[in-house]
Amino acid sequence: MRRSAAALAVLLALAGCGGGSPADEGPPPDRRLDQANQAGLRALTLGNTTEAVKQYRAALKVAYERDDGEAIGDVGYNLAVAQLRAGAAADSARTARETRAELERRHRTPPAELILVQSAAAYRLRATDEAEAAAQEVTQRPSVAPETLTRGWYIRGALAADRGDAQGLAQALAAIPSSTKPDQEADRLELAGRAALLAGSTGPAAQQLERAADQRRLALDYRGMARALALAGDAVMQQGRTADAADLFLRAGRSALLQGDVATGKPLLDRADQLARQSGASGVTAEVERVRKAQ
Repeated sequence: MRRSAAALAVLLALAGCGGGSPADEGPPPDRRLDQANQAGLRALTLGNTTEAVKQYRAALKVAYERDDGEAIGDVGYNLAVAQLRAGAAADSARTARETRAELERRHRTPPAELILVQSAAAYRLRATDEAEAAAQEVTQRPSVAPETLTRGWYIRGALAADRGDAQGLAQALAAIPSSTKPDQEADRLELAGRAALLAGSTGPAAQQLERAADQRRLALDYRGMARALALAGDAVMQQGRTADAADLFLRAGRSALLQGDVATGKPLLDRADQLARQSGASGVTAEVERVRKAQ
């Protein structure tokens, strides 16, 4: 009976009978692609970046198997984002480049969001020329989504701050308006703090950077939060407030280590420990030791 029912269902579908049949809904989806992509999204939403990368890799494999340019673009972008969030900047940059090349091979314009991920990954790798070129491409494109555009300007501003270019930093800062969105406001506050640092206004710089850290926290951007705290530590240190600087470097380093970013976290904790010993902040020294033992 089950085989007869199944055969009848197939015949109805092939004949186009029965309202709402698959024939009326367009071509059937590739469930392997859809399931892997959705599983990647769920994992990324929950912060499980390792699983997200695994699922998006599986989805991208199917997209290439299908020779599906649209799917390659979408899933390639998703994978690059997941890799960046997982701290695998080199993998993220490579995925972004490969996805971009595949789209261009098909005479498709790569989306600004993909180029932005390439820029962000390159910046994290200190590949400043690639990061700058990609960020400029984002900010100079017409009809870019506002969130993508302001993020592109943030990267350009961060690069300008790194090289001590006050004029370039001011240009980027002017392009990012005040916002109620935590991520955009964090970008603006961080660049404002770095501009103040370049100008030697360490007090305002520290205030802006600590506010930026608060906004990064609200945006769930803990890597960015740790960076803002470390920058605030630099500003406070320039004021001669050694104990306060030790506190900020401790908070930044501890967060980075708990995120699995040893390369960033360890030097920050070492700096916190050094400053704490200089200033007699025994509580910071003890906490640094506890965090080190916990790793």
